[in-house]
Amino acid sequence: MTMIPVALILCADLTNGLAQVIGPMLIGRPVEGVWHTSIVVRGREYFFGGGVNITRAGESPFGQPQKKLKLGMTQLPPEIIRAIAEDLGQSKFRQQDYNLIKNNCNHFSHTFSSLICGEGIPESTGILNQHEVLLDSPMGPQLAPILAAMESQLGGATVQGFGQAGAQQPS
Repeated sequence: MTMIPVALILCADLTNGLAQVIGPMLIGRPVEGVWHTSIVVRGREYFFGGGVNITRAGESPFGQPQKKLKLGMTQLPPEIIRAIAEDLGQSKFRQQDYNLIKNNCNHFSHTFSSLICGEGIPESTGILNQHEVLLDSPMGPQLAPILAAMESQLGGATVQGFGQAGAQQPS
């Protein structure tokens, strides 16, 4: 069987560059961005927002990736990869389970990648705890309302756009 790469896609800095400017003031160290992530494998992009979504790579509402990180390789056929994504979408990553701090797109990307290739998001990237670091900063309490607004928007993201009901998948 052929080995297929599994890539972590850093689709969008959700702050549009603002994290780089104010990050050092807020948490006392440089911040590259606050990332939305997805997983790309076999030409499909898998992400969590309004449930688990599957679309053609690069066609999510988050746009073209700003960065890609190879996580590992898989031999799993497309139907098994899709079944794993759908199972996650019916258990831990349902639309109502979205939480910007504890159960977001990055947690999905980590879990899904771990299941399909045995490698999740490396801890060294800081992606999995980026929101916790922000909230634990001196300015964290003042940022909570902004994060709450972001949660409702991002928690409703589907392949159709933001604030759309239900996860969508290509035919």
